[in-house]
Order: sequence, then C-alpha cells, then structure tokens
Amino acid sequence: MKPKVSVIVPVYNVEKYLSKCLDSLVHQTLQDMEILVINDGSPDNAQAIIEEYEKNYPQLKGYLKKNGGLSDARNYGMRYAQGDYIGFIDSDDYVELDMFEKMYQTAVREGCDLVVSDLVYTYEDGQPDSLMKGLSLLNENRNKAGFLSPLFAWNKLYKRELLEENGLAYPVGLWYEDIPVSIPCFALAKKIGYVEKAMVHYLQRSSSIMGTRNSKKLRDIFTELESTYSYLESHGLLHTYKTELEYLYAEHLMVYGAFRFLRTEEYRALSREAFQLISKRFPNWRRNPYLKQRFSWKNRLFCMTFRPSTLTLWKAVLERRDESK
Repeated sequence: MKPKVSVIVPVYNVEKYLSKCLDSLVHQTLQDMEILVINDGSPDNAQAIIEEYEKNYPQLKGYLKKNGGLSDARNYGMRYAQGDYIGFIDSDDYVELDMFEKMYQTAVREGCDLVVSDLVYTYEDGQPDSLMKGLSLLNENRNKAGFLSPLFAWNKLYKRELLEENGLAYPVGLWYEDIPVSIPCFALAKKIGYVEKAMVHYLQRSSSIMGTRNSKKLRDIFTELESTYSYLESHGLLHTYKTELEYLYAEHLMVYGAFRFLRTEEYRALSREAFQLISKRFPNWRRNPYLKQRFSWKNRLFCMTFRPSTLTLWKAVLERRDESK
C-alpha cells in the first residue's frame, strides 16, 4: 500500500547521533509511513547501524550512495519516495513521536500542501533548550509569514506535487540549501498548515555555519538568494512578495551574514559584495517595515550603520565582543 508520508534522512559522519534519530522515526505514531535513510558515503559505522534498523523495522529502507553532500542525498531520496507527503530530517536531530501523525492530520484536515511546526534548539553542552516558532506571527498571510520564518527543510511536511510540479530540488554543493526550496514553497503553496508545537529537536553542534570562517562557502549565500530572486521573478511572484524578499536579503546579508563575514580574513570583499547586492536589488532596504519588528535595537543599529566605510569599526567591535565571551 502506498505510504501516506515518506521521511528522507541523509546520513554522513553522524554515528554518535544516528540511533537516537532513527529511534524517534521508527516509533512514530503515524501508520503507513516509510523512512528512507540515505547513506551519503559516510566513512564511519553508519552503514552497520542502518542495516540493523532495516532488519528490525520494515518501514525503514536504507540506501548507500557515493558522497555528494546533503542536497544530493535529499534529492536522491526524493527519487525513491512513494508517499503522498514528503518530510526531511537531519540525522543528528530527533523528533517527537507524534510529529508526522499531527502534521499529516493537519494537512488532510485543512487541505494543505505545506505544513510547518515549531522546533527546539537542543544544546550538546547542556545549555537550556530554546523554542523557536516555526511560523512568524508578523503577517496573517501565512505565505508571506513564511519568508520571515525559519527556512529549515526539516520542520515541514510537503505535498509531493508542490515539489515535483514546480521543479524544486536542493542545490548540490552549496550551503544555505534550504532557501531556494523553502521560499518557493511558501510562495506557491495554496494553503499552509501550522502545528504550533515543537516537533523537532535541532541539535546544536560546534561545526555550525554560524561559527565558520570558510569564506568560500559563506559566499554561497549570494548564489542562493539570487537563484530564489530569479525563481520568483520567472513565476511572476516578485511583486507579491517584494517586501518579504527584501527582508530576507537584509537578514542574510546585512545582519547574520555580515556577522559571519566580519569573522573572516576576506571580510572586506564579502561585506562589499553583500552591500552591493542588496543595494542593487533593494535600494531602499533600510526602510523595510519588518526590520523594526524583527530585530533588536542593536541589530537595527548595525543595519543602519553597516556600509563599506564602517567595516573596520564594526570588525573591531565584533572582535572585542567575541573576546569578552
């Protein structure tokens, strides 16, 4: 019988966390679901763990492929997924046991082709967990609210047709891979459901993008934002979501992106490129109404004063703050 939901789990170098992730999936309360575990050429003991779960849980199917990265593994899984709805879970995270039952029921009951849940940041070092809302409350229009919300792939349930009919796949070899899939989904979804409960435990590890100093990979944000801009433009959606997309550029280039850029040796080139890009696409971005609603006064001050002529000053401020931690 065709499964209601297919959950795709890319696996690479997460032996320490994999069993907890898979346990949370094989014991889901939803009946008629399949779990596709994609071993992306992991060099650790992951394959043995996957094979053990395959023996004990018929709803779990393991696939072994050559390493191609997170996006490649997700796309690979989508080719084999049979469910009416598709979900993604990263293999170092874990989920509530009723996650997919609640999300699937919401999708069917409300006729949604996209459902979003809240999530919890879970810290390895023992810090208290922190809740993050899955859908922003700043706009009653849920399509627009999605642009202001976490863009992670794994706190969502997608109707298969939403992905397939709109040609959506994850960009291989790039970071920030969730942006060019999540944003079109929010823009194109006919109806969006919201499970206002934390369903995913997002494990915070030291190797996060926020902490990286890899200038080459940080530059991927330019590519991802521009591909998203082009997609919305080609589908006649740019005018509808202009304010929300402008905020997205500001968030990723002028705040969080800028903090990352300033921590690298190439901070001048990266920051100038970011400033030029947002100025080209959205010359009046500093007037975006969401900036005041979303950011603290400190981040707003950073936005308002961050420009090529102030790079040295802001780098010194950031380094001093890092040293004081």
